[in-house]
Amino acid sequence: MQQSYIVDVMAKSLTINKVHTWAIAFVLSLCPMVLPAQNISVSAATGQNIGTFVQNNLIGDGVYVFNVKFNNNTGNIATPQIGTFNSNGYVQLFMDEGVLMTTGNVSVAPGPNNGGSASQSVANYYSDSQLSSIASGSINGCATLDFDFVSISPFVTVNYCFGSEEYPEYVCSSFNDVFAFFVTGPNPTTGQTVTRNAAIIPHSASTANPNGVAVAINSVNSGSAGSNGGGGSGCIYTYTQYYVSNTWNTGVQYDGFTRKLAASTVVTPCAQYHMHISICNVGDNAYDSGVFLEKRSFNSPSAQVNLSNGEADTVMHSHPHTVPLTVSGSDYNYGMAHVTFGGEARCGVDYWCITATGDTLSPSGDSLLIVSPTQGLTVVGRPGVVFSHPKTAEVYLQTSLCQNFPELLTFDTLRFVFIEDDIVALRDTIIEAVDTCKMVGVEVAYATRPLSFQWIPEDGIDHPRQQYSTALITENAEYSVIATDDVGNADTARVQVVVTPNAIDNAEPMPQLAVYPNPADEVLHIEADGLQRVRILSADGRCLIEAPCIDAVTIDASGLEAGVYTISATTLRGMTTSRVVVVK
Repeated sequence: MQQSYIVDVMAKSLTINKVHTWAIAFVLSLCPMVLPAQNISVSAATGQNIGTFVQNNLIGDGVYVFNVKFNNNTGNIATPQIGTFNSNGYVQLFMDEGVLMTTGNVSVAPGPNNGGSASQSVANYYSDSQLSSIASGSINGCATLDFDFVSISPFVTVNYCFGSEEYPEYVCSSFNDVFAFFVTGPNPTTGQTVTRNAAIIPHSASTANPNGVAVAINSVNSGSAGSNGGGGSGCIYTYTQYYVSNTWNTGVQYDGFTRKLAASTVVTPCAQYHMHISICNVGDNAYDSGVFLEKRSFNSPSAQVNLSNGEADTVMHSHPHTVPLTVSGSDYNYGMAHVTFGGEARCGVDYWCITATGDTLSPSGDSLLIVSPTQGLTVVGRPGVVFSHPKTAEVYLQTSLCQNFPELLTFDTLRFVFIEDDIVALRDTIIEAVDTCKMVGVEVAYATRPLSFQWIPEDGIDHPRQQYSTALITENAEYSVIATDDVGNADTARVQVVVTPNAIDNAEPMPQLAVYPNPADEVLHIEADGLQRVRILSADGRCLIEAPCIDAVTIDASGLEAGVYTISATTLRGMTTSRVVVVK
C-alpha cells in the first residue's frame, strides 16, 4: 500500500478542482497541527566502515548481506554522499529515519526549501557506467551502493523516496537526474542470470512494457513539462499520484520528491544476488538529487509463529486446532518454513499436521510455503487413538532452507498437549485495579464445547452468567467461577480482585496525551501517563475502535476512512480527548 499525504489532497484540490478549496480550509481549521513544522536532519557517514554502516542502518530481517561497497570501495567511506537522516516529525516522507544517498553533499538535503537550485559539490566524483544505460545524457556525481545478498523467501523489498532540485523546472529536459536499484541474479523461472531495475512505478508493467516504467523525474512529476523542459516522446505525465510538490518550504530542500515507494523483486530463495543502488547527476553537477532509504527496510519476509490465545497449546483428540503462522517484515506475504516434529505424541501415529491447502505434512519433515498474512497449521488426533493421559507434541519451524548460509537460520517451536475430548479447565485469576475494578473475567485453559458461567457471589458483578462482565468493586474481593459445557463437564476457578487506593494527588493536572503520527494512515500511536483505555470516535460520536492499554497503545488505523476522528482516553486522572486526521 502506498502512503497518502494531506498535502497531495490539498495540491490536487487547488490545481484540479478549485471548488474543493473550502473543504481544505475546514480541515485546516480543525487540525492546524497536521502541517509539517520540522526540517529533517542528516549526518554524513564519512570515515565509517561501509559494511557496518549498511548493516546497522538498512538491512532488516530474512536477508544476509555481504561484499558491501560504496563507490566501488570497501572499507571506510571517503565522501559525504551517503549518511543517515532523521525526519524529526516531518510527515511528508513517511519515514522516521534511514539512509540518504545524494549526487552532492548530504548536507544539502535538510530544509527549509529556500532555493530552487541547491547543490554542493564534493571531491572525487564517481561515474557509474551501469546507470548510464538509462540516462538521457552524460552522467557524473554518482553515489553507488553495491552488495551481494541471499534471501530466505521468494521476495525482497526496500522502501525509498526520490527527491531532486531538478523538479519542477527540468521535468522533460535532458537534465534528468536518474537512479536505479539494479538486481542481478538467477531468474526464478528460467535459472538464467538477468539484471532488472526494481525501482519501478507501481502497476506500470504492461504487455508492451513488461518491465514497467522506471521512477525518474520525467516519469513521476506534476503532470506537465517544466519551464526548462521541452517535452517530447520521453515524457510521461500519467503518474502524478506518486509525486509530492514541496510547496511548504519545510522538511527538505528538494523542490519535489516521490511518495514512499517499495522497490521489490522476485528471487530464488537461498540463491546469491547482487544489488546495485545508484543515483547520478545527468548533464552537469548542479541541482542535487537524493534517494532516501527507510531504515531496516531491505528485507525478506520470514514466518513467525503467534499463539493466538490461552487455549492454543491444548488440543482435544477429535477437535482440529489451528494455530496461525503470521508472515511479517515485508510488503509481501510470503515465507518459507521447514517443519519437523518431536515430543511424546508422534506425528503420523497419534495425530496429523495439516496445511491450509489440505496437505498432510510428512512425519519425517516437510517444507511449507506460507502465502498469506495469516495461514493456519492444523493439528488433529488420528481416529481410533485414545489419549489415556496428556501427551505433548512439538512442531519445529525452521524459517530458512538456506543451509549454506547459517546467518539466515531462525527457529520457532509450537507445543501442543493432546488430551481426550470433553474436558473443561479454568485458570485461577488475579485482577488488580486502582480505586475501582470495572471489568472482571476468568481465563479458560481449554474446552471443546460452548460454556456457561456462574459467578459466586454475584455482588458487584453486572453479568454473573458471563465469562467477562463489567463490574463495580471498590475493595478486595474473591469469587468462585463455575464453567459448565453443554454435556455437563465443569470446572471451578478462583478470581481474586485486588483494589489499591489511588495515591495520586487530586490537584495534579491531567496527563498530556501524545498522538502520532498526525495525520495517520496505517498505524497510530497513543501515549499518556496512567493511560488505561482508548476509544476512537467518529464525527457522529460512534465508537469505532476500543483498546485497553497501560500507558501506551498502537492502533491499526488502516480500516478507517479518511477524515477527522476524536480520541477519548481514560487515564488514572480521568478522561481526556484529542483529535487525529486519517489520510489515505
